[in-house]
Order: sequence, then C-alpha cells, then structure tokens
Amino acid sequence: MISKSDVISLYSMEELIPIVAKLTEEFTAKESSSVTYERARQFMEAVIYCIGHAPNGDHAVTAGPLSAKVAYEIGYTAVVEKVRKTIERYNELMKFFEHYGNRNYRDTVEKALPGFFLYYDAKFAPMDHIITMDYPVFGLDMDLEGIDRICAYMDAIWEEQIYLRQFPREEVIGRLRSFHPHYEREYFNVREIVQNN
Repeated sequence: MISKSDVISLYSMEELIPIVAKLTEEFTAKESSSVTYERARQFMEAVIYCIGHAPNGDHAVTAGPLSAKVAYEIGYTAVVEKVRKTIERYNELMKFFEHYGNRNYRDTVEKALPGFFLYYDAKFAPMDHIITMDYPVFGLDMDLEGIDRICAYMDAIWEEQIYLRQFPREEVIGRLRSFHPHYEREYFNVREIVQNN
C-alpha cells in the first residue's frame, strides 16, 4: 500500500479527474454529471485510497508505472478482496469469540463489525470505516482508514481473544469483577484488566 501523498505525487489531477468523473456518472446513474463539492472531494479521496492499494511499486520495476485508471481498477479490486478476506477472518473469530459478559465488547464485535460489512462502500467511500469501534484495543494505527483500519482492529481483537483463552472463563470474569463490580457496563479493555489483576 502506498500513502496518499505518494499517490498524489505519482499522478496528476488530469489523470485522476476522469476517474472521479466516471464515479460521478455511476453514482448519479448517468442522470447528472455534477455533484456537490463535498461529494466530488469524497470521490477523489476514494480514487486515491484505491490507487494506494494497487501494487504500483512492484509493477513499476518491471513494466513501468501503471496508468491512474489501471492503478485505480487494480486497487479497487484489491480493496474488495481485502473486504472478502476480512469477512472470512471475522467468521473465524466468531467461532471462538467470548465477550465475558462485557456489553461493549459484545456489541462492538457482534453488532458493530457486521454493520460495517453490511454498509461499507468500497466503490464510493472506501476510506470510511463507518463504525466508532467503541471497544478499546491497543496498538491500533489511528492513521489507517476504511477496511485497513477495520482489518487491523479485528487483528487486535483476534490476538486479545487468543491471549484470554489461556485462562478459564470464570477466572477472567473473576478478575474483571474484582477490578469493577459492574464490569459488564464498563468501556475498558478486557485483556488489560486481566493482565494487571
């Protein structure tokens, strides 16, 4: 993945604007060629985000740099594929996920994450991550956007679940309850509490 600034330095606005225009046509079902400034800006961000997912650097070594249009198409396909793989990983996580009675943990993983997959728009807003990710995890790169942030967030939860499985469920709940008698309603990281109590 390449950064936004690298995408902007690789491609001129003249190369990016036709892709934005095509997205505008798709968005308006070809009934209009104009959208609000905010929407046009959103589409430009979508194009840059997708291009950032194209393996441009590898391709440039062997065959020269990709055109913006080709880089966008390859990047968009890569984003869609990352969503598919992240859904598969989520389904695997749900086979062993345990919230230990903490409502925020449960709601975030069992409701918010499926909501992300339901409403994520890889075409027109791939840089949005939609959900607030109320359950706190550690080590999450807050500069990540869209599916990249969700994927990293899920990886953190996956690692946390693997760690917590070392302990019997009752022991985890006991440590949580000794930390706070009403731990079920609290917004804290379960692993941190277990490690420190």
